[in-house]
Amino acid sequence: MLNHADFRSPQTRPVFPEQADDAHPRCREMAEAMRELFSVGGGVRSKDLISAGFTWAEIAEFSDAAAKLAYDASVRHLTSRPDLLADIIEKARAPLPNRPPLPRDTKESQALLVAWGTYCTARAALVLDPWSGQRERCLNLLSLYLNRLPIFPANRETVMRAIEQSLPQVSQ
Repeated sequence: MLNHADFRSPQTRPVFPEQADDAHPRCREMAEAMRELFSVGGGVRSKDLISAGFTWAEIAEFSDAAAKLAYDASVRHLTSRPDLLADIIEKARAPLPNRPPLPRDTKESQALLVAWGTYCTARAALVLDPWSGQRERCLNLLSLYLNRLPIFPANRETVMRAIEQSLPQVSQ
């Protein structure tokens, strides 16, 4: 007795993924080939993909999606970690205008950058012309900057004490 399963076609339709990030295996292979070809020759042409073993039909069907996958796999997304208390102290000891201390939950704003730049300028002036008024100005500007940050008051005091000890002692 024959079963309905015996009459199925030996060629079954491929199952395509529903989500865009779950690409067809042949599309992933093409993406990897594109990455390799690009790294060697600086570009990817259809004839390069043909010589890599892909058919015209596969190129027509998967080239756009494979190019996107290849790009996404090649681009490195970097994010900087938030500054810890030790990082804040270190950045305040050797202030650079383009490197403000930014702890967690701090949104970089123009006002914050201006406040940090003002502290950096005062700190540079203290190095050039150390006098007690300039030292107090540095500490005051650092305090104003730290008050804008979402850190605990005890951490602010720790930073202020560390910087106060690191500033040159001046006498009149």
